[in-house]
Amino acid sequence: MTRQFAISPDVNVRNITDWFILNTKVQRMTGEAFHATAYTDFADLHAAYENDQADLVFANAADTAMLVRDRGYLPIAAPSGVAKEASVVVSAHGSLYTLADLPSHISAASTDAPDVVRICRILLEPANLGPADVDVTTKPNPVLVAKSVMRDEVQVGFLPQDAFEELSAMVRDQLRVLIASKIYVVRNSLLASPAIAGDIEAIWAGLESMNRDPGSAELLHNLGAPNGWERLSLEDTHFMIDLMDALSQG
Repeated sequence: MTRQFAISPDVNVRNITDWFILNTKVQRMTGEAFHATAYTDFADLHAAYENDQADLVFANAADTAMLVRDRGYLPIAAPSGVAKEASVVVSAHGSLYTLADLPSHISAASTDAPDVVRICRILLEPANLGPADVDVTTKPNPVLVAKSVMRDEVQVGFLPQDAFEELSAMVRDQLRVLIASKIYVVRNSLLASPAIAGDIEAIWAGLESMNRDPGSAELLHNLGAPNGWERLSLEDTHFMIDLMDALSQG
């Protein structure tokens, strides 16, 4: 039976080949056939969840909360020492330099990543911008969020900080970070569906082996785990879920 490895739009598309390499390694770790699918749109990824087409997934914090709490997914690992921060970006050629420069009602672009949207909305609260004051347009991926800001289609963009840093230099030069979060505990998680619960320890053993292998250093860096992987407990995951709930109520 072929298992499904869902690759989220969160990951750096320039390193997509490395995720397929990881998929091959997972097949060796488990002795099972895994088919990797790279999603460029969160709507398609969420449909995969609903259709049981994501046995293994590297999920953002909001999806982690939903998958663990509502669909019984189990945590395997997370990048060691890497937090998922968010940034509010504006056009580098515009007149917005600080929160004080923002008008009383603004337009924003974001991917369909609730954790990023929640964090960025909180970042805008000191400018007296509540939920009703920020009109958010959803884009399929971070690149299109950036382009919306560059083309002045919206005033601000909501981006994961690592997605901003992974944009091409030409694109980054046309953007400016207005404000960024420093929450430290929100992060992406490698999760297993209940269908492959029996493979979790084999996958973790394989990830630990990668941590010890100097030859895997470049691959780990490209996967967003430059310090290697750390085992993720259910307790750790529930702590982050509670935080995401708190953010959604903020």
